[in-house]
Amino acid sequence: MYAVQIEIEKGEYTLVRKENPWTYDSEVLIFETKEEAHAELTRWNTGVVVDYKRYIRPMTKEERTRSMQRNRTFVSK
Repeated sequence: MYAVQIEIEKGEYTLVRKENPWTYDSEVLIFETKEEAHAELTRWNTGVVVDYKRYIRPMTKEERTRSMQRNRTFVSK
């Protein structure tokens, strides 16, 4: 299973949802094959195809904070 991840703000990412416009509570648009996901990918400037299994559980507030801190460290190098 695959999904399309996009950058909605600098350093803030989300998965494309079935509804447009969507909220974080909206159901994620899931594809059975990478090819189907790549077809959706062409609609987004910052999109990447990701393995959806990695995104089943949302990050906790602590995980999100650590991720943002690591990203700042990586970008500043």
